[in-house]
Amino acid sequence: MKRKTLVPRISPRFISSRLCMALALLAAASVLGARQAPAQAAAPTRHRQAWHNTLPSRLISAQVSDGVLTVDGMVGKIDLNYQIARTGFLYFFEPGVGTAVVSLSPLAGSEKIPNGIAGARLAFTVEGHSFELSDARPLLSRHKNKQKADIYVRLDTSTVALSRFPQMGYGNTTESPYVWPLSAPEPVTSVKYAVTPPPMPSSVLPRTVDTALALPSSNR
Repeated sequence: MKRKTLVPRISPRFISSRLCMALALLAAASVLGARQAPAQAAAPTRHRQAWHNTLPSRLISAQVSDGVLTVDGMVGKIDLNYQIARTGFLYFFEPGVGTAVVSLSPLAGSEKIPNGIAGARLAFTVEGHSFELSDARPLLSRHKNKQKADIYVRLDTSTVALSRFPQMGYGNTTESPYVWPLSAPEPVTSVKYAVTPPPMPSSVLPRTVDTALALPSSNR
């Protein structure tokens, strides 16, 4: 005798209930993921904002008297005078380069400059650009144990069009927009870093067939 193959019978009601349960679980997972996505996206923003608003462990107190700011070997600002009391950062701006943020404590994305402040001179090089602030007196203090200090420098290249002139300032933020003296941006229409020079006079062009025909007969 042939054995009969037993075929399991599944009730339509059983399939319907299992399908509904799976769809319900999938919908719940979708809703949970949608709620968690904005929170996860906002986490780095909150962390960055917290770092932006956090003062370093070592604050800067300095006196600048008749200071001179030099960038890449060229004098950019003179007669700098500031009374700086317990601020977080110093800012040095150069058109077309950006803003160098200086701190006495480690700064995200910064480079350590040993003895960046030495007596009446603050100097550093960041991303190929050299900055120097020379003063008439020691910047930090007259005490010997405060004549020198390591600094941490980060160059913010997003502020290349802040102004047409070099500037120095100080404040308590690590990223733009900075709040510091003379930091208001200029209108875009007035910021010009490159101009088209006028054409060369024909009298100084190389003597070719075309230029020779264009020259007056008296200049040939």
